[in-house]
Amino acid sequence: MAALMQNHTTEELFHLAKTGDNAAFTALYRRTWQPLYELAYRKTKDEDEAKDIVQDIYIVLWQKIDTIELQGSVAAYLYSMAKYEIIRRMRQFLKAKQHHYDYQQLIDSMVAPSYQAIFADELKQRLKSEIEALPERQQRILRLHSEKNYTTREIADELNIAEQTVKNQLVHARRKVRSGIKAGILSSILL
Repeated sequence: MAALMQNHTTEELFHLAKTGDNAAFTALYRRTWQPLYELAYRKTKDEDEAKDIVQDIYIVLWQKIDTIELQGSVAAYLYSMAKYEIIRRMRQFLKAKQHHYDYQQLIDSMVAPSYQAIFADELKQRLKSEIEALPERQQRILRLHSEKNYTTREIADELNIAEQTVKNQLVHARRKVRSGIKAGILSSILL
């Protein structure tokens, strides 16, 4: 069966896979994964991350292949998928890094250097307790978003709820946490 698939072009394999031919999809994967991996590795410099990117591309391709209408070559389409997945992951990484930087800036701006370590621990503890005080659903959504860097769409899919519900819950959770932290900082300063 594999030998028969070698006689097909990449575009033919794509169209066969689109009709539900698993062998064609497997052959398409085997023929096209290497350049995508190399691109992902060049951009991330991380073998595991590159493998994850390629795996995610083919999972999405498998899930949506019947709705994809190619405008160009299969290789160009897969390259675009890889490029956008790499960008999405880089944005998530930078967003997580920015959250850390924002908290550090808050600490730096409010405390003399000798007290920063003490205040940082106190702030982390207050943040933890404020998050634990949230309703279970808001806790879970906030943790998926800020600790695991899930997008609102990914959280909605994971929890089987509407994306707008996720957005609303994030706004409410952040507001409660911020309010609790501000109140705690204010009471610490006044005492």
